[in-house]
Amino acid sequence: MTSIILCRHGETDWNRQGRYQGRTDVPLNDNGRHQANELACRLAREQIDVVYSSTLERAYETALAIANEHGLEVRRDPRLDEIDQGSWEGLRRDEIAMRHPAVLAAWQHHPIDLRLPGGETLDEVRLRVRAALDDMMLLHDGKVICLVAHSVSMAVVKHELQGMSLRDALASLPANASWERIVVPEYEQIRAARA
Repeated sequence: MTSIILCRHGETDWNRQGRYQGRTDVPLNDNGRHQANELACRLAREQIDVVYSSTLERAYETALAIANEHGLEVRRDPRLDEIDQGSWEGLRRDEIAMRHPAVLAAWQHHPIDLRLPGGETLDEVRLRVRAALDDMMLLHDGKVICLVAHSVSMAVVKHELQGMSLRDALASLPANASWERIVVPEYEQIRAARA
């Protein structure tokens, strides 16, 4: 039975300031590094066979702390990167509300096919994360996969593997350096149902 230990990266200065990060490669701050090390300690007794992260430094550094506890390397996969938020990156929600009120309202009410200004749609994120999951499941069948990513890419994982609606998954975004286990006993059936 394959399982995924799904982790969010530690805190960055932009997390603390409430700024949208997206693909901007903001590193962990001191608290985030502390959180990453604490997360690694919490997971030290868990079986982990392989560790994946997005290519962004905040996820990679968090994944590296976990991998070091298990004597593993981190496999970076750009398909796990956070949603490209285009011109919203670096802005706080109140700044976005002032500059793009109509787009922000649309994002809050029907985000699935909305393209962020200069960025991606959620469906584009879903397709790339799903492709990454398919590859991981085939490569590591029956193993424990630790996956370190971002709030939106993690929501897609939960949507794909737990059958949550994407809206519900996005409404319950995880805290920095949090983790949960997802057991995937019948992934081939999930893939067949989605085809």
